[in-house]
Amino acid sequence: MCDKCAELDEKIEHYRAILSRVTDQIALNGISELIAELLAEKTGLHPEHSEEE
Repeated sequence: MCDKCAELDEKIEHYRAILSRVTDQIALNGISELIAELLAEKTGLHPEHSEEE
């Protein structure tokens, strides 16, 4: 795993932890979108890995 992927994983886990404590639906939607964007960015860094999964 490259350094950028590790950094993205760390951010994703941070946002997932926040998701478990937030009850506001608008905030939940925003955080979910952030997670999706980070996952897409991670996939974009190594598209050959996403094809294998």
